Amino acid sequence: SIAKVVSGFHSALAAGDSLLALSYLNPDVTILESGGEERLSDYRSHHLSADIEFAKAVPSANGPIRVTSRGDVAWAVSTSTTTGTFKERAINSAGAELMVLTRSSGGEWKISAIHWSSRRRNP
Repeated sequence: SIAKVVSGFHSALAAGDSLLALSYLNPDVTILESGGEERLSDYRSHHLSADIEFAKAVPSANGPIRVTSRGDVAWAVSTSTTTGTFKERAINSAGAELMVLTRSSGGEWKISAIHWSSRRRNP
């Protein structure tokens, strides 16, 4: 169920469904990317739409999701490659992702932290 939350979040972005994507996030989520930190309100107001636009335009090949859990906390690690064109710019990158999830008293897993990093791949 943990990997399904991670996959569901990415599928919602690729489908352009912002409400579904947000439903996977804890209200106190922290998102780290490109040396910056965003809280849910920041992500919702500007970065989410950019993530959706990018995910819809450029396909990613995702590697397996490795999940480790300890009680009501779990982390999911995965890598990806992204190749295509976005806003007339060639994209060829390798990405890494770490998501920390927490389980509510009702048993539902939500994403509490995301750390994304990427680098350009050699052609």
